[in-house]
Amino acid sequence: MITVYLTRHGQTVWNLDKRLQGSGNSDLTDHGVEQAEQLKKRVDGLKLDVIYTSPLERARKTANIIRGNRNIEIIEVDAFKEISFGEYEGHTEEELLKVGRGKEIKEIFNGNMDIKAPGGESLINLYDRVGEALENILKNSINKKILIVAHGMTLKAVMNYFNKGNGFYKEIMGQASLTKINCYKDEFQFEYINDTSHINKKINSGW
Repeated sequence: MITVYLTRHGQTVWNLDKRLQGSGNSDLTDHGVEQAEQLKKRVDGLKLDVIYTSPLERARKTANIIRGNRNIEIIEVDAFKEISFGEYEGHTEEELLKVGRGKEIKEIFNGNMDIKAPGGESLINLYDRVGEALENILKNSINKKILIVAHGMTLKAVMNYFNKGNGFYKEIMGQASLTKINCYKDEFQFEYINDTSHINKKINSGW
């Protein structure tokens, strides 16, 4: 059996501003750091074998906080980067709509697999790269416990993989939430999804 844990990076400045981050980056807020620290306390006893993370700084920093001083390898996986929103990154949806742009964003969030922002990528591109990376990771993770640190849309793609493509996964994972999946030879079993019970309610917020 393989045990897979999923989490999303902690809150960022652009999360607060509701700006599209995509393949760009925004620093963790103090709340974001605290969210990651509270998740660390929860996973300290899980005996993780390896942490796979998006190379984007907000995810890398979250992964390093979770590891703390434990001897756990952190491996950066390019395929776990957030979906690229191209020219729209750094803007809010409201800002874009005011100048007659950004209509693609709602389509993407609602699961349109083919549409993309100018200079960005589609959900089908995202799902393909994430699925291929997961296949390779699982092949090399027999009897291991692994944690994946990624992003909102990327984790939708991960959930789609473990749901075997049975419909678009609509829920955005909470910041520093925890999902547990037990992987058997021909079956994926969800033990819990998007659990934020370890996070203080005062900082359990975000977009």
